[in-house]
Formats: sequence, structure tokens, C-alpha cells
Amino acid sequence: MKNLYETPKIEKKEEKQDYVFEQFHNVDFPIEEFPEIFERVIELANMPSSHFDDAVKMSQIVELLWNDIEKEGEFNLSIKELKLACLFHDIGKSGPADASREERMMIEQIFNPTFFRISSEKFKNAVEFKDKEPKEASKVIRTLPIAKVLEIENLPNKDKIIEYLKTLQLHVYNEETNSCTIEDVDPQKHDMITLWREHDIWTWQTLKEFGGNKISQELKIIASTHHTLEGHDPAALGGKVPDEAIALETIDKYSIITLVDKYQAFIVRSNVDHQQAIKILENLIRDSKAKNIINHEDKVFNKFMKYLKILDRHPEIAENF
Repeated sequence: MKNLYETPKIEKKEEKQDYVFEQFHNVDFPIEEFPEIFERVIELANMPSSHFDDAVKMSQIVELLWNDIEKEGEFNLSIKELKLACLFHDIGKSGPADASREERMMIEQIFNPTFFRISSEKFKNAVEFKDKEPKEASKVIRTLPIAKVLEIENLPNKDKIIEYLKTLQLHVYNEETNSCTIEDVDPQKHDMITLWREHDIWTWQTLKEFGGNKISQELKIIASTHHTLEGHDPAALGGKVPDEAIALETIDKYSIITLVDKYQAFIVRSNVDHQQAIKILENLIRDSKAKNIINHEDKVFNKFMKYLKILDRHPEIAENF
């Protein structure tokens, strides 16, 4: 079968339906009762090196850490609910809540881990990356305009993707004013990392639109609030971030650094050991505090450090996953 994400052709893929069904039913959630969400998760699960597989690994880490995080955290959710939040957290990588199937496929291309890789010949040969080391090149790709990155990758439907992106909005965090503004997408102006990070907003929108009353407001908040360190606040919490959300974000970033090589923003940080990962994550947390992104009387910072210490006590995570 042709790769769904290589071309703009629309076709139904069901290979991972049973797998997705099983993962949600393991946490007692009837995913089949939410067809709009179910279909999006199946699309992500069928992606090469799928984002849904990463979410499943996160839920497994929650189970491994549960005794520690429940003891030291102030949790309202059960272990199954927190694992469910993990399974939901990246559903925004399928696009905005109102995206059609074709529009979702275009967004999914942007999050497809087979594209936008600094190790690919396309990017190696690009003038912007000439003579740059991988870590330096990774920083460059994040700061390039969306249109430039799409031009280098040269997807067959790149022009159509750009036209669709122009109909969307981005939440742009300004470190100088410690505020977030909503702007119409300008592919010549906005950089790729801003576009990639919009997925937590889309997770919030999608769960609100299609989750109904059977997915609690608290669970929707926790699933979507996982870029606090970058200044994103999808549910407008204003600094009152639940422990569960901070635990989930800490696990998510640890997973990105150590276990997976999927999210382009951290693509050169894979293959590090447990202690290196803890140090990288600690630096991210401290850097966010220094920039006053998390500056709510140290409450959010202290929570991040608490869950980082719990992770630090479990080097077996890197070995088992």
C-alpha cells in the first residue's frame, strides 16, 4: 500500500484500528463512541514511527512512576485517567478541530517524522545548512520561515499546504512581554517551531469540540497543557497548572530527549543516557524560569523540579523503553 503521507491523495487507512482500540480500552475509555477523535488517532498511529506509539510509551512510564508521583503529587486523576491524558496529548498533530480529512493530512505531513530531517540529503544540500554541525543545523531549521522549510523539503503538495496554513492562526509567545498573541499564519514570517508547537492548542480544541461530557474538563486541560515551558497556555490557566499536567509535560519532554527521535525540534537530542537527559531537562526548566515564562511565585517551577527528581530516581525508564 502507498504511504498515506507521501502524497496528497486521500485514502482510508485502518491497519492500526485494533491497536488503537486496545490501548484506549486498557484504560477503560470507549474510544469507538468518539468517531472524530478515533479517526484522528488512527491516522497518527499509522504514521511512520508514529506519534501515537510515543503516547503509549508515555502512558507506560506513568504506570512505572505511579507510586512515586501519586505519593508526592497533588493528583485528582486516577492512574488510568492520567494514562488516558497521555494517549490524547498529541492528537493536535492531526490539525485543528475543524480540519477536513484532506486538511488533516496536510498537517500530518508537517508532523511526519520522515520529513524535515537535518540528516536528509535535501537539508544537507541546502545552503542554509552548509558546513553546520547537526546541533547548530537543528536550531536553524526551527527558526527558518515555514515557507522556506517547505521549499527545502519540496513536498509535492507544498503550495496547497501553504495556502491552507494561511487560513489558520498561531499562538505566538513573546518572551520580552511574557505574553502570547494570536496571529494569522504568515508562511514567510512565522518559523517552523511556532507552527509545530501549535499542536497543543489543536489538542485542546479537538477534545473540547468532540469530547463532550464524557471527557472531563480536567482531563482535557491536562492532555493539552504540555508546553508550559514554552509559554503555551491552551486552557487559559494563568499559571494555575495542575500537578498532573506538569508531570505529563515532564515525562513528555524526557521521552522526546531519550526515547524517540520524532519531534523535529529536538531531533539531535536522541541517544543520550538517563543522566544526560535529566540535565538537559533541568536546563530547559531553569531556562524557562530565567526567561520568566514560568514565573508564578515559583510554584510551577517547583512542581517541575519535583517531578524531575522523581524521574531522576528511575534510570530504568531509559533501559525499559
